[in-house]
Amino acid sequence: MYLPTTHICCGDNKMFELKENLSCCGSKSFNRMIQYCSSTNIILEVRLKNESSFSPHSTGVPAVGGTSTPWHAHGYTPASENVNCSGMSYKRESGLIQCCGKDVYSLANDNVLCCNGILHRNVPDQSECVGGVIYSQNQIKLLSCGSEFYDHKKQLCCSGHLYNKNNAECCGNLLLEYNNKQTCCSSSTHAMLYDTKQEHFCCGHYYYNTSLWSCCAEHLKPIPKNDSSPPEYRLKQLMELIPDICHKTVLFGKVESVVLRQKWRDIVLRVIVAVSEISQGPLLFVSLDHCSSPALENGMTYLWEENNRKYKPLSIPVDLTSDIYMFFTACDLNIMQALSVNMCSHMLHVQGVFPMQGNP
Repeated sequence: MYLPTTHICCGDNKMFELKENLSCCGSKSFNRMIQYCSSTNIILEVRLKNESSFSPHSTGVPAVGGTSTPWHAHGYTPASENVNCSGMSYKRESGLIQCCGKDVYSLANDNVLCCNGILHRNVPDQSECVGGVIYSQNQIKLLSCGSEFYDHKKQLCCSGHLYNKNNAECCGNLLLEYNNKQTCCSSSTHAMLYDTKQEHFCCGHYYYNTSLWSCCAEHLKPIPKNDSSPPEYRLKQLMELIPDICHKTVLFGKVESVVLRQKWRDIVLRVIVAVSEISQGPLLFVSLDHCSSPALENGMTYLWEENNRKYKPLSIPVDLTSDIYMFFTACDLNIMQALSVNMCSHMLHVQGVFPMQGNP
């Protein structure tokens, strides 16, 4: 199992972190800028481009007779001893020499980075160029709020503005301050702030009077009921749950089917990524109290928490790649430890079958 936006899958189910100019050569990976894939006697090998057998048009397919053909047999000449960078000439000391605008640098130097044609020296190891800006690994782990980086453990980003996390929380794109006597009601599509009132509860993003209405699974009914069970909690944006949820037993699960059984809502979940060692298998069977649980949509993926073999959804629907990657980055978790590599596919799989969750 792997995320195609962050990793590449080569032969023999070998998985590598996706980087610029990275390709597969059988079960190995190679950098197309400085290496090439060669075939000798039906065996694929990764070689440096400055090796004597390099052919500029190597396709990785063996020549007639099963042996590779040297470049000079095709009339090619060795690379020039000099490299021309926008009119500036430099001595090519190895195949690792590259141009960056008018400057030259070696790919072997970890503290040099070419970003949008400008050569940056003395940059921290493993820095990245994104949109013309150099980001260190520490900055990559930070999240952005508008144009600013922030520490999600101490600060809160609501609608592009930063706030102290101890004094408030987000209500969708709105700010819910704890001392303002307000209530946040939200569904997967809307979030609203209301002045807190007695005998009023949330039903999705509505705030209703219990003497006039009743609520079931975020749907209002104009029939008050003494035994009405409004939702016990609301689904939140994934970012609102971090960092509190980072070290709990959670999984990303897609709702495959929903069936009503008396007061219970039986759900079949397909496990996309299990952050903790919960069980084995792709399917998980969950029973929720229908009326007191948030409404869920078929085909959507949510973050779920497990507690004593009981499961409940926590987040509004998440994106399969960007949100999951953000979760692992913000929580400083290793995504490779959570992914079980059973086969190479653009789908996310896990083998086996989950046991049925016990009914309450």
